Amino acid sequence: MRWAWAKILTLIGAAIAAVFAAGSAQGPAFVQAYLQRLGGHIDEARRTVEELRNGAVSRSVTDDGSRERLVEAFTARLAELEASRDAILNAHPLWQPLAMARQADRDIASATADAFTPAMPLDPNSLIYAVIGLALGWAIWELLQWPVKARVRKRRARLR
Repeated sequence: MRWAWAKILTLIGAAIAAVFAAGSAQGPAFVQAYLQRLGGHIDEARRTVEELRNGAVSRSVTDDGSRERLVEAFTARLAELEASRDAILNAHPLWQPLAMARQADRDIASATADAFTPAMPLDPNSLIYAVIGLALGWAIWELLQWPVKARVRKRRARLR
């Protein structure tokens, strides 16, 4: 019976570690999905700024001051998006998920998460994240078992 219980616990630990590995491997894939969506926002913001400057979008805005305020607002947004993208792209590939967590536009990240489909990426960075997740999952499982194992050892020591 003890042997079967040990195998069940090992299986549970392996499953937890595998879930952490698969989840961690999604970090670099999510960054790529986010950067694609962010690039679309940047392209659209550039287009809007150009059309505002040329007067194509806001023909109804006849006041030059209003048009300039719109251009300034969209230019500031464009600069903010580009700074976010550059911060992520300039980070080391292993640190990009953390850079994205710090720099991401929350609305764009939320939309990315809504449309994100998990996959099993096999690029080196994703594999490194998978190994880190595997180790983290296994460590968490071992830590969760530690108090129970300590009680079992105490009980066995008392019985002897």
